[in-house]
Amino acid sequence: MQVIRQFLVFDIITFGTYDIQMFEVLLLIPLILAVIIIMRLHTRFIKKRKQKRKKTPRAITIIIRILLVILAVFVSLRILGVRLYNFFDFAGEVLRFKLFTLGETDVSLLTIIVMAAVVYVSTKLAKLVRNYFNKTVFPRLKIEPGLQFSLSKLIGYIVIAIGILIAIQGMGIRLSALTVFAGVLGVGIGFGMQSITANFVSGVAILFERPIQEGDMVKVGAMIGTVMKINLRATIIRTIDNEHLIVPNTQFVNSTVENMSHSDPKLRLHVDVGVAYGTDPHLVREALLEAARVTENILGVPEPDVLFTSFGDSALNFVLRVWVADPFMQLKVKSELHYAIVDQFRQREITIPFPQRDVHIRQLPRQVQ
Repeated sequence: MQVIRQFLVFDIITFGTYDIQMFEVLLLIPLILAVIIIMRLHTRFIKKRKQKRKKTPRAITIIIRILLVILAVFVSLRILGVRLYNFFDFAGEVLRFKLFTLGETDVSLLTIIVMAAVVYVSTKLAKLVRNYFNKTVFPRLKIEPGLQFSLSKLIGYIVIAIGILIAIQGMGIRLSALTVFAGVLGVGIGFGMQSITANFVSGVAILFERPIQEGDMVKVGAMIGTVMKINLRATIIRTIDNEHLIVPNTQFVNSTVENMSHSDPKLRLHVDVGVAYGTDPHLVREALLEAARVTENILGVPEPDVLFTSFGDSALNFVLRVWVADPFMQLKVKSELHYAIVDQFRQREITIPFPQRDVHIRQLPRQVQ
């Protein structure tokens, strides 16, 4: 019994002059459970009334929940031995309770709450500042949309960073006290966060150099798609099959990326075709140019042209080169061009051969019996 008594009166934590003992914490557990159960029962009751088309006013629901929370807080304070007249004194002791020490500065719950509030306000202020620059400043300066996007994001990050520094300095935390954490963070970046940091730096480079922009059609590896959004860590690309790819920004900086919309959106298509030996090459050229003329969405300037590329093993090889104004139409135009080539060849009785091989069997020497 003596051991149980010592366990129950054991001081778990002390807030100034207020000692929180084990038995007080144990009494709070059923109180918290009771509040949770009542909240859930109240939620079920509201859902049943909705099913019966008897709606409870939202204001009444909120008032009931607030009263329940106030009652739970009052009972909790009584369990902890706190009276109403010294509630603010107890709350102050809790907020000033030292959680840990950062350098020479004691960090309390109040410190964390104020810093979180300042960061939150900084985030909202950054959004307002970005909207102001996007709607007022950038249009007056006639800055291109791509650079506007980059500067807007940078301004937002600067405002948030300033807010964090103000919060740190305002709470009396010296920046020199963060050197230890900066060192640990540096080691973490060197090992576990190396790729994240590389993507972040690459994202900043993309936002300012603008090798790709939102709306551009790019080819990454074997995938072709449209740039939907450029973030600091990765870029979102929607493929022609409506799939969304999340591509790390380092791939756009360290690898060769084909931007089909950069500077001049026109795109040249190549169609390789072979015809049988003995076919008049001038007739082939005429048929290919006619196929390009009757196909929609092919530009007249620059004009289509035909190259006689090689004498193949089984065919005379040609390439038809045409231009399209919209890179997004390249697959459809190429398909229609194939149909037109087949029609023109059929009208002129031009044959597209398949590979042929002549096999010569030498007479084997007779076996000596």
